[in-house]
Amino acid sequence: LCTAPSGAALKAASYRNVFKPYYGPGGTVLIAIRSFTLGDELKVLAVDPYTFGTSIADASEASASREVPAALLGKTPFMRALEKYTAPDGKIQNSGITHAECAGGGLFLTVDMCPSKNEFDRELFTATESINPGSPVPVALAVSGLWIKKHENDFNWIVGEKKAGRLAVTWINHTYSHPYTPGKPNTENFLLTPGVDFEWEVLGAETVLIEHGEVPSPFFRFPGLVSNDGLVLRLKALSLIPVGTDAWTAKGEEPKDCSIILVHGNGNEPAGIKKLLGFYEKKSDAFSKGTLKLLPLEDAFGK
Repeated sequence: LCTAPSGAALKAASYRNVFKPYYGPGGTVLIAIRSFTLGDELKVLAVDPYTFGTSIADASEASASREVPAALLGKTPFMRALEKYTAPDGKIQNSGITHAECAGGGLFLTVDMCPSKNEFDRELFTATESINPGSPVPVALAVSGLWIKKHENDFNWIVGEKKAGRLAVTWINHTYSHPYTPGKPNTENFLLTPGVDFEWEVLGAETVLIEHGEVPSPFFRFPGLVSNDGLVLRLKALSLIPVGTDAWTAKGEEPKDCSIILVHGNGNEPAGIKKLLGFYEKKSDAFSKGTLKLLPLEDAFGK
């Protein structure tokens, strides 16, 4: 789970990458992966390496902690997943985890929110909520900073659904501006566009989330799913796990057991939404009986 900061309306300044394992309250092992000021307070973004949950904590907790043994840290689910899913694979598209390490009966819904002039697909969210009425339904939202800034009302509606207990949201980093030029080859497009500042794109998206009172997860989705080994290694240095897909519905890929589903909820891919809603209808009995469930992305790593 993600724990939101108390100073939601404050500016996050001096935002930088760090890696500081420490013992948090009650002796819980945590890893500070960012340091920043929120108002006049020094904070860290911390990952629980056993649950993949994130929180905003006082930097004094990390600085005052005794050292966490490297051998202990290396055995944690998060560090194992970070090593596994950022290993160079030579691919130009869909690196990272593409199919969950789950025991069965589960699906993992990821919704991309790239910058868009279109209205977002509210029906996607209300239909997803109806799968398990009365309980928060897990959904991982890959949000770009510019989508949040240009769709404040839509973003606030999603946050309201979360606060009302209808959605359990994991915020995936999808960069700040989601660079893209129509017609250019993938090798020179998206984050591979010459001149793009990769680290700024990543950290900028997290800053926007924090300034809107939400907490980034340790997950990242490459725009267009496009990357190369160099970018994946730079992502590893930022302590983020890349998330791909094996069920991009707009491309006709139907979800199967333990699939990581990809749809665009920003109004850009209505065909993908239609196919997902059709899948919900087809599997309605399984969802109602509980033999098929949407699960939190944090559970996709075989913990």
